[in-house]
Amino acid sequence: VGGLTVLPGFINAHVHGGTDPSNLEAWAWQGVTTVRDLGATAATLRRFRHLYPPTPERARLVAAGPLITVPGGYPTVPFGSSTAAPILSPEDARRLAEDLLDDGADLLKLALETGTVFGRNIPVMSLAEASMLVRVAHGRGTVASAHITSVVDIDLALDAGVDDLAHMAVDRALPDETLERLVGQSVLWVPTLELWQCTGQSSMAVGNLRRFVRAGGEVALGTDFEGYNCSWELGMPMTEIGLMERAGMSAMEIIVAGTRNAARACNLGRDVGTVEAGKLADLLLVRGDPLSRLGALRDVRLVMHNGVVIRDGRAAQPRPPARRMAIQAR
Repeated sequence: VGGLTVLPGFINAHVHGGTDPSNLEAWAWQGVTTVRDLGATAATLRRFRHLYPPTPERARLVAAGPLITVPGGYPTVPFGSSTAAPILSPEDARRLAEDLLDDGADLLKLALETGTVFGRNIPVMSLAEASMLVRVAHGRGTVASAHITSVVDIDLALDAGVDDLAHMAVDRALPDETLERLVGQSVLWVPTLELWQCTGQSSMAVGNLRRFVRAGGEVALGTDFEGYNCSWELGMPMTEIGLMERAGMSAMEIIVAGTRNAARACNLGRDVGTVEAGKLADLLLVRGDPLSRLGALRDVRLVMHNGVVIRDGRAAQPRPPARRMAIQAR
């Protein structure tokens, strides 16, 4: 009406820095009403939950806590990251998963990185350990996400039954048989193309995303914000959206990736991601038609988060930094 379009609030399904309240405020102001943080220490997440109760002015935070790995595994190698929790056995995996979920994690993130893109041989958990983690997550009514960057690591993720893959594979073109398995198991892919543009591997990432979408795969939008030593777009992820366009995704496919599918990645599909009766009122009003020109997503007229209008067309726009820096990959 009047050249305006109503959409669900957008969701960034792969960020870091989600425990920074200023980041959450900047996302919400631009219409990104939910973010999924896939790497923070358990103590950081616990402190955030204690100090910053939910408020409509900040994006809703869905968080995994630390990456579950093995001794000497990713991201301890190669980055020395502190956002890692090692396991030693399937029973150890069960105990850790239960503890993390009891301690405030909303989902689990498995590090299934054998190091191909780093030129390293990084140890990774066994199928029994990975399957146990997925089983605990599903038993607790939530999801398990797997960090992968190489085709060789996808089979373990699929064998374990994960719900989504975090990062597009960039070592080589996706084989047809891998695509068939991914589509057959309805695994979401969160490609983080902004990351791969930063590392100079955008061409392979975009090409593999194109193959995945053409095969019938479902994509959830996620950027890996603050997950590497890059300059990152804070707010509506237009860089990621532009790269998804380059991969041949239609405007509707991109919008669905940033709303309905990203809600599924957050285990919030019953609550947000579409505009329909019975769901939380996360709404974004933009001037123009994003189906004709995705740049209209920048022209925000109103944001409603959890039923509260937090921005209308008359409000002065705050000036959060458009880019934020990070120090390590996750």
